[in-house]
Amino acid sequence: MGLKAFFACLVIVVCSYGCKERNIFTFCRDFNETGCIGRAATATLTYPLEKSVRTKTIRDFANSIYFRGDRLAFALANADARYAVTFECLHGDYYFPQEIGSDTVVADAPEKFEIEYLELRENNVYGLVMLGSLIEKKFVARKAERYYALPPFRVRYALRCGKAPIAEKEITVQLQ
Repeated sequence: MGLKAFFACLVIVVCSYGCKERNIFTFCRDFNETGCIGRAATATLTYPLEKSVRTKTIRDFANSIYFRGDRLAFALANADARYAVTFECLHGDYYFPQEIGSDTVVADAPEKFEIEYLELRENNVYGLVMLGSLIEKKFVARKAERYYALPPFRVRYALRCGKAPIAEKEITVQLQ
């Protein structure tokens, strides 16, 4: 075997073991020991309104969704950053990007909130925010208003190891 053929084989072998796709982000409804449950097939995840309080305020509605246990979870497969991803360096937050077509122009960066739960298993990161918390934070200015059908809204999750970004992804949440 020639030297070129040897190096070509070596590259193929090394890449087959070490060239996995990194930072594969998936939104889902929840996760367990095997991974994501209820993966989002599109850029929108729809949640049903059954068994929620819709006769009082938006805050009461958000609380009923919170205690119902609905979540906006994610899985990040093969997490990779400039450093080895460890639980000590792992941080995540979320925010609500300005809605497309909104008349309100926001000069400041959107307020960021910490992801409520993060878990690291080998190279995979899992996390979630309770849907009721998302609703409460998104509609904070209207929490005392009487419940009305809430419009779909976008949420962006961002993960980092220290200051090094790992992944950032957005999804639309719809309540029907």
